[in-house]
Amino acid sequence: MAYILKTEWKTQLNLMWFGQTLLIAMLAMSLPYWPLYISQLGDFTPQQIRFWSAAIYIAPFISATFSSPVWGKLGDKYGYKPMVIRACLGLFITQTLILLFSNVFLIFIFRLLQGVLAGFIVAAQSWALAVSPDSERGATIGKLQSATAVGNLIGPLLGGIIATYGGYHAIFSSSSVICAAVTILFLFFLQNTVNTNTAQSDTESSSITNNFSNLQRQVLSILFVIIIIQLARAMITPVFSLFVTEQLGGTDMMVGILYAATGLMIFLTAPSWGRFFDHFIQHNQPIHLIVTLLLFICAGLQVLHAYAYTATAIFILRLLWGICLGALLPVMLRLLVDNANQYKHGFYLGIGNSATKFGNLLGIITGALIEANFGYANSFLATALLYVIAGIVFLLNTYPLKKLTHE
Repeated sequence: MAYILKTEWKTQLNLMWFGQTLLIAMLAMSLPYWPLYISQLGDFTPQQIRFWSAAIYIAPFISATFSSPVWGKLGDKYGYKPMVIRACLGLFITQTLILLFSNVFLIFIFRLLQGVLAGFIVAAQSWALAVSPDSERGATIGKLQSATAVGNLIGPLLGGIIATYGGYHAIFSSSSVICAAVTILFLFFLQNTVNTNTAQSDTESSSITNNFSNLQRQVLSILFVIIIIQLARAMITPVFSLFVTEQLGGTDMMVGILYAATGLMIFLTAPSWGRFFDHFIQHNQPIHLIVTLLLFICAGLQVLHAYAYTATAIFILRLLWGICLGALLPVMLRLLVDNANQYKHGFYLGIGNSATKFGNLLGIITGALIEANFGYANSFLATALLYVIAGIVFLLNTYPLKKLTHE
């Protein structure tokens, strides 16, 4: 297998991009169909179907919020490829268990377990940063962010096709097979990372609590902005289909097109944004003003969402919003890693991804509550306010950006 270890890093990164796209797509296949699937598992009332659908949907977000830093720290200590393989196996095992059992409570437990065992995105990002040059960090994170976006785009479409011709069980059987195939692919063809930091990492940090004590104010502000970015993005998700059908008079097809527009632009623009920020950072040029401006633009786009009454206007706004989002999360993770000790990248990416999961969870809950009590327009306005707060916090706390690398 020696030739594998000598493979050019960009080829290896493309392999990871391909595998991550497949895994995210497999997980996303079932997301729109949980209510329909649960309705077939027993004699449930509409209220029970809504409850279990929401619980099963958010379960991995809850457990992954706490497990991601742990897996990231273990990756720092034992190597990132083993963490990638472990995450793939975790997805394979949990998808297979969901396939084999039809009890809704057990499925909820398996989804919780999926969040605990998986942690694939953290492992993939840590591995990718270890095999790529430091000057390409932004582009690397952006590329993997695009894999997540395209996986979330094609997953529900594949799920609909498979469910139409094979039933809902076929979604889980096919995802289980693909997860196994990706595990084997990575096992034999993914390059190992050189781990020379075990002794130093053992002496530098003995617990997650100690790691948190080393975070400076600007790092905490980055985590806060990550939470806000994901919270704002997720707030409209629970009611977006209702917004399109009730407010715009749209069809199911229109819901899919408008929902996919943002993800499409993230996929198209995230790698380019990463290269753009890499260039700025390499030349010691401040990027805090650009990031703050993007956050304020997102706020303005949300205000326009609140007063847009045609599908065309919403489509354009969601495309522009996707362009901004394609920049924000990758650059936040890049800054988080840049402010981390070089032997703790996995841990810092872990807490960064915990922040994304926590933001998603808060967004889903908050969005549903705001819409139910205040309507669609106020949901968008509340989202705009969050972006303004995030922009102010980032501007005040991350300039100048200080390094923790040699502390």
